[in-house]
Amino acid sequence: MPGYVDADGHVIEDLDAIIKFLDPPYDQTRNAWGVLPGGDRFHTRASINRPDIFQPADHKRWTGFMDKTGTDWAVLYPTRGLFYGRLHFEDWAIVYARGYNNWLHDAFIRQTPRLRGVGLLPMQNVQAAITELKRCVKDLGMVGGMIPSNGLGLHIGAKEYWPLYAAAVELDCVLAIHGGNYENLGFDTMTNFPASRALGMPLPLLNGLTGMMVGGMLDEFPTLRLGFMEGGTAWIPLLLDRLGREQEYGGLELKHHPEEYFRSGRIFVGCEGNEQALAYAIQRVGPEPFMFASDFPHEISEANAMEEIDEILEREDIQEEHKMLILHENARRMYGEL
Repeated sequence: MPGYVDADGHVIEDLDAIIKFLDPPYDQTRNAWGVLPGGDRFHTRASINRPDIFQPADHKRWTGFMDKTGTDWAVLYPTRGLFYGRLHFEDWAIVYARGYNNWLHDAFIRQTPRLRGVGLLPMQNVQAAITELKRCVKDLGMVGGMIPSNGLGLHIGAKEYWPLYAAAVELDCVLAIHGGNYENLGFDTMTNFPASRALGMPLPLLNGLTGMMVGGMLDEFPTLRLGFMEGGTAWIPLLLDRLGREQEYGGLELKHHPEEYFRSGRIFVGCEGNEQALAYAIQRVGPEPFMFASDFPHEISEANAMEEIDEILEREDIQEEHKMLILHENARRMYGEL
């Protein structure tokens, strides 16, 4: 039996190292910590008071983690780059994306075939994002590109972004929407970081996929593979019930029922082993969308490395064959590795 697949791991960017990969004259930047937005008002050092997490992991630490968990390979997403939608200076967004992707390739992807990369895309300029996605997939061997779930100037279902989605179809690669920026979601004055994270991860995914459905993007690109990462699964029944009700009573016109989009084999969702909503989500849309995601080295330490997997394996409300889809095959399908 093949080993597990970690659909959503992370790198913690070495900004000083990334600067060396920037195009001139930006490679002369001196203030590394200022090269990207410093998060939002929720993300502060004091708000994450656990010394055992958010410790940088190079490719050797990552492979050691995978050895402990029996994981064949993992897909790496950024950390500071999760706030990338907040950048407004197009030229800088383009240059930094190229530099980050080159650094990710050099420091991780080319070091071991067990680590896959998702490219950072300068969505601030759609044509530049297309160029960078093609470079990441064709030249750097990455499995796709990342779209921030919150912070961009336009809704991610907007037609202005459709040329990028068309390019992903042509490349046969995934585009993954990942949470991280919690601003402008209606709780900006909340001062409790865990509570803001609990809401701030799933709500933009719910918003993003809804816009893609009702705006026609999913119908325009029926083979585009999309990942919705790090928001769990509890938002899925909410989307299904609320949009289904609007179809029945509110005049919402969709070519398909929302459940059918999930069952189409092209929408994938990162899940957490202990969330009770997972079993219900499987009842509603089937087991094929859901994938194990560790989030290492963010919220999981090496000391409890197996807990996330064991939580799935030990559940009695999920069928054994569905557990294998979650831990193995679904991520392989999403990332085109079957």
